[in-house]
Amino acid sequence: MMKYIVRLLLHILLLMFFFQSTYGQTSQLYLHTDRDYYLPGDTVWFKGYFIKDGAIARDLHNMYMKLIDEGGKEIWQSVALIKDGVTASYFTIPAGYPGQEIFINANTLLDSCVNSRPYFKKLGILQLSHENPTSTLEKVPEFKLVQQPEGGILLSGLENTLLIQTLDSRGYPAFVKGKMVDEKAGEIAEFRTDSAGFATLRTIFKPDRSYMLQWADPLGILHKDKIQPVVQGAKVALVKQDSLVLVQLQTNLPSQLVHVTVGIGKRALFDQEFNLKEGKKTNIPLKKADLEYGILQAVVRDKQQVVSRTSLLIDDEQIEVSPIVSVSSTFQEKSEGTVTVTLPKGEKMARLSVSVVDAEVAVDTTQSMLTDIYFQPLSQQPLVNPQLLWERTENKNLFIQGQTWDDSYCPGSELTVVDPPIKIQGQIRLKKGSWAKFYSDYLDEVNKGKKRNLPARGISFGYQYPETPRMQYTELMFDKNGNFAVPNSIIFDSLETRVIQIYRKLKFTPFTVQYKFADPQNYRYPILIPVQAANASRRELNNLKGLHSDYFTMDAHGNRVLQTVQVTRTRRQREIDRLQFRFRTIEPQTVHQPDLILLPLMDSSVIRMSQSLREYIATKVPAQSVSIILNGKLAGGTGDVAKAAADGSGLSNVVKKNKN
Repeated sequence: MMKYIVRLLLHILLLMFFFQSTYGQTSQLYLHTDRDYYLPGDTVWFKGYFIKDGAIARDLHNMYMKLIDEGGKEIWQSVALIKDGVTASYFTIPAGYPGQEIFINANTLLDSCVNSRPYFKKLGILQLSHENPTSTLEKVPEFKLVQQPEGGILLSGLENTLLIQTLDSRGYPAFVKGKMVDEKAGEIAEFRTDSAGFATLRTIFKPDRSYMLQWADPLGILHKDKIQPVVQGAKVALVKQDSLVLVQLQTNLPSQLVHVTVGIGKRALFDQEFNLKEGKKTNIPLKKADLEYGILQAVVRDKQQVVSRTSLLIDDEQIEVSPIVSVSSTFQEKSEGTVTVTLPKGEKMARLSVSVVDAEVAVDTTQSMLTDIYFQPLSQQPLVNPQLLWERTENKNLFIQGQTWDDSYCPGSELTVVDPPIKIQGQIRLKKGSWAKFYSDYLDEVNKGKKRNLPARGISFGYQYPETPRMQYTELMFDKNGNFAVPNSIIFDSLETRVIQIYRKLKFTPFTVQYKFADPQNYRYPILIPVQAANASRRELNNLKGLHSDYFTMDAHGNRVLQTVQVTRTRRQREIDRLQFRFRTIEPQTVHQPDLILLPLMDSSVIRMSQSLREYIATKVPAQSVSIILNGKLAGGTGDVAKAAADGSGLSNVVKKNKN
């Protein structure tokens, strides 16, 4: 018989691909956590959403996740169940985690692109210290101005739009005033940024001129920034027009052959060549009705080099549904309160997940679904304060064009990948060289049963969740290699299991069970964490080291091996068999096994799943040598400590042994 504690933390995390037609239609994963900042040892509650082509992905069942530290080291792996495009669960940050940040990486089985990257999310870790912090001089704030031409390029002789954004060193917007200056003609136009730090300038740039931006930061310091030179080439713009969105192409060359790729979110729309002519705009119409909510991107390439790119948020059909939440009573210490949530009129169904957080750490800065679902996963660089900038931006499209979005799409395949739910699988393991005889004995027992018209028997598999009062059993068959699978076994949390051989002849053979939950290949994607560098670029790290935790190890093949406890059967098992035999032979005789055997010699060694401190001490330590003091009062035992408590020595919550 084997006994295991199986810890399967169901979590989360990435971009998933579903293969159709010419391009792989991507299924996207986005995670919401209950907070953005946590203390070491905190529980992180999260909810994950899986979207494919703008709708809920219903053909996904498993989300594979890695937790990564600041140095790119993998802390653990896990898998979460997906149902109807939604997953909700939790995980715990290691109690002794020393870093300031921790990262979630996630993927699914359907993500099979060669250049695929896992979904990435960063969580802040608060390191509280009782030491007095050393005094540091406050840094003088620094400000920078970022230039972004519409389409990423300034064409000579054509009207161009220059996007300007001013930020401080923390990434917060800065309000500035300035002007654009032509070195020959002097001042051309003035500008001032809005509350999000954005401004635009529109003009025709001449090839024989140099242009400069002169501006003063909030501290009054004057700055001068050169505007990038104008060039010859092609550029693209996205223009909303009633029920259409126009992909507008133009060039200042006599003739130019370009390659245009257009997609929304992670879904490719088309990829085609166009021959552009000078002085003529080429318009490609897209129906808004065919576009889901998301970021529309257009990229122009010339000889495989990107020469122009632009983006636009498609949001005309946005519908906001706000649930009605009411609290029936206040929550006080040792009291009960009720929260009522109802849907607004016209809405019939919604999924609800609830998390309870510590209100003493008021750092709940979880970003909105807009930034988490549509902005963060597509950004090539970690966004700084996206919710703040989005809310303050008067022209929302300036924010969209001011970012660098990922425009990669997965090449397709005609095959449909099936993502079956993960079930508990195990393999019976014996000492080296013992399996052949064990399996031969098993087949002998099966053949003996066939002669008596009895069905073949296998193993008795018992399982119990922490919240259930008793263990449940089911009979399973195993193959010639000892492999077995538990049907309909979807695990949400910790699980206690027990495996027993049914045939009596096999019960005295020691064995172990190796459990398998997920294919290690499903975690094959490289680790992705941000590099805190000047350009805030990302890097990918391959983690080739083995994984170890308190409850499982990873072998050389990448399989998860759970720790096991071997239970030997000696006098106790013989006594149980004797009582079972007496049960079957008494009048009237029966072939059934007893439902329950009360065996006195077992009482001293049976340990329940949970014990109070008093029960544990009473079991392990002689009562006459122990005194238990709870809240300054004697709670049990005898000895000098009890006398000290009676004299009011002030001991509290102490368990003390006088002897041994």
